[in-house]
Amino acid sequence: MKNNGAIGYTNGIRNENEIIRAINKKKFSELTPHLKMVVETMFPHIKDNNIIEVSHVDGFAKPDLKFVVDDEEHFLSVKFGMSSQVHCEDLTIFLDWLKRHNIPEYILNCIRKYHYADGTLDGTGKERLSQNRAMIVYEQEIKDINEALNEDRFFVRDLARRVVFDGNDPLKPSADFLYHGDIEEGEICSMESVLRYCKNKRADSIIMPHIGRIMIRPYARYLSGQDTHPEKRHKIVFEWVRMNWDLQYIKQWGY
Repeated sequence: MKNNGAIGYTNGIRNENEIIRAINKKKFSELTPHLKMVVETMFPHIKDNNIIEVSHVDGFAKPDLKFVVDDEEHFLSVKFGMSSQVHCEDLTIFLDWLKRHNIPEYILNCIRKYHYADGTLDGTGKERLSQNRAMIVYEQEIKDINEALNEDRFFVRDLARRVVFDGNDPLKPSADFLYHGDIEEGEICSMESVLRYCKNKRADSIIMPHIGRIMIRPYARYLSGQDTHPEKRHKIVFEWVRMNWDLQYIKQWGY
């Protein structure tokens, strides 16, 4: 079953609760070998008799779980199953961020054209194109988007940090580790290693709008014109497909 929408959210919360039950208030020596690996990645100097505290992070923040051992704490973003969405926000907020980072207005308009795919820059057009049709009609705009967003590899790193680890609310904590998996299997990597990978690993074979290996798409196109939730037409989604494979690669090659 594809893990998205309400089902994906429910499964994700269930997975986080299982992680909490398996680790919280337990000594390091009591954990399974796999969970020891997860915890030791965050706390490399942990001792067998150290007790780990795990709790949910309140509100809509990038990290899902907070881990505390003695006076040291780390924040973990947890992904599970087939879910690939790492971030979602209003298009205007994203475009304002790009503008502050000197992305030209022409590229911002290219993003608007692709996002709404109705011949306008604000979603007021009458004919909305499907994803496949939009990829054809806006082929040049998409090429220009990808060139502008991926040419500067330091910019790729900064944007990846924003959508994966920081989010757009400076009052919320940032994640410093990323985990894809459950209590039995999965891979965990530090923010530093993930960002080095995003900076160094190009993804030129991805033809849809992307930043590194993270793809960019509208939250909803509502092709029928029946906007169940019209506000979602103005939201943009960032998806990291095959994240589990990439995290394994990061660990294997020592990023």
